[in-house]
Amino acid sequence: GRAKALLPFDDEPLIAHTVRKLGRAFAEIVVVAAPDQELPALPVTLVRDEVAYQGPVSGIYHGLKAASKEFCFVTSCDAPFLSLPLISCLFSHIAEFDVVVPFWQERFQPLHAVYRRIVAPLLREQLERGELRPISLYKNVRTREIQEDELRRVDPEGLSFLNMNTPQDYEAALRRWQSSKGNELDSPPAGA
Repeated sequence: GRAKALLPFDDEPLIAHTVRKLGRAFAEIVVVAAPDQELPALPVTLVRDEVAYQGPVSGIYHGLKAASKEFCFVTSCDAPFLSLPLISCLFSHIAEFDVVVPFWQERFQPLHAVYRRIVAPLLREQLERGELRPISLYKNVRTREIQEDELRRVDPEGLSFLNMNTPQDYEAALRRWQSSKGNELDSPPAGA
């Protein structure tokens, strides 16, 4: 019922928390916002969806289009427990693929994946056809699925994939953050 990006998290808006975390590993960060979405000032390239309510395919497309790097890590603003070692693991597989996507608890995690910028035109075509599920792309490009057993080696509990869709999820994430604060052992992704 509230804008997730602006929820307070670790004494700052959640979007700022995410940007700060990713800023430890990436020189360039692109944030894709809805056409009229209000955000705090952030040290990012800010782009806006051209049409509201087109979901993650639109966000991924506009982000890739605005990025200058060949490979881009894509995430959402409601995943506060990003693991830089896990992101590094994903990047370590991209050389021969167009997408590297985790497969966690029987589901693809398209908003925690690495995409090659060259897939942007295919995403635009999906938008034009009204295909709003990112996973529709995977059968049309060289996709590397990272299975759960491999992911658990880096993120045993799968906290990277914990997102907040309800007030209860948010409260639980805040409690978890407070109890684990200071225990982060992240290092930046290699070659990012």
